[in-house]
Amino acid sequence: MKKGITGLVAAAALLPAAVAAESLSYNYVEGGLALYPSYESQTFLGLEGRGSFAINENIFAFGGLKYLTDDVDLTALHVGGGYRHGLDAKTDLWAGLTIEYQEIDGGTQCVNTFSGPFCVSNSFDDTALGLRGGLRHQLDDKLEIGGSARIITGDLDYVGLTGTARFALRDNLKLLGEVDLYDGELGLIGGVTLEF
Repeated sequence: MKKGITGLVAAAALLPAAVAAESLSYNYVEGGLALYPSYESQTFLGLEGRGSFAINENIFAFGGLKYLTDDVDLTALHVGGGYRHGLDAKTDLWAGLTIEYQEIDGGTQCVNTFSGPFCVSNSFDDTALGLRGGLRHQLDDKLEIGGSARIITGDLDYVGLTGTARFALRDNLKLLGEVDLYDGELGLIGGVTLEF
């Protein structure tokens, strides 16, 4: 009887670790190419990188950097903390608060005047708070899908929506595909995710 109770206690103690091993990873870095074909009359092409680090079972730190260029350069950086709530072993809801930095660099325009050149900068930046959240679901052994939303405040405020798919090539290496609505403008992102 003692062995049966000891075995039951050991199984109960190991169950959270077994469930956590099958749950979605919040320890990863990912990056790739981003294309926004008609953003504010620009055809933006650039790079996007993101990462997440699990602090404990439910709390994680995350951040990302997006750099897009055409006639104008756009840089967006976010860093924050989040909370995940497991609905089941394959589905998570998550939400986080971020600090958001955005910069739009349109260069400098100069005109010659009688008193010399007069130059005006077409660049501006903003730092503000953001709220991000979404749903992640492991559809099968290979495919994870998800959707997220972000509300960014400040002078460059906007709302964004994202649909994401990650396809496992190996245990810790996945292909990343994403459709992003950045302030109502369609963007496509393709890259890789490396879990650790």
